[in-house]
Amino acid sequence: MPVPSSFNDVTQNQTIRDYVGWAWYDTEFWVPLRWKTERRRVFIRFNSAHYLAQVYVNGEFAVSHVGGHLPFGTEVTALLKFKQRNRITVALNNTLSSNTIPQGEVFFPQDTTRYPKNYYRQKVPFDFFNYAGIHRSVILFSTPLAYVDDVTVTTVSASQDTASAMVH
Repeated sequence: MPVPSSFNDVTQNQTIRDYVGWAWYDTEFWVPLRWKTERRRVFIRFNSAHYLAQVYVNGEFAVSHVGGHLPFGTEVTALLKFKQRNRITVALNNTLSSNTIPQGEVFFPQDTTRYPKNYYRQKVPFDFFNYAGIHRSVILFSTPLAYVDDVTVTTVSASQDTASAMVH
């Protein structure tokens, strides 16, 4: 499965294209030993994973995220093996409900001649296709132990010629 992509858009198979539920991604990677010897913090960042994502590193839960189009991440330093193979597993669920954005509904077709028992489909009340998958890049990066995590700039005053701001 290519990343980034929508898993239901990489095939001509209609069953996969219309699939609703859990999809699993799995890959292996190595972490530079110098990140450990330099006492660096290691983070993973997903720039977009639709819709509900649960991330595991080496079999340990790392982070969960709801809302498919916003980036998210977490520190994974304690979960990594240095100078060894690491595994990342991502479980994605694209089921939409009345509590998701966008909203949707799961229904069970009653026609058992056309659908197997317990088969369900997704219905949305507007023109929308529920593309799902890891839609943007996934980045593993390191920082020093002390680093700038966030910067906030607040406008204090502004006119046509000048402006002043407060940086936090």
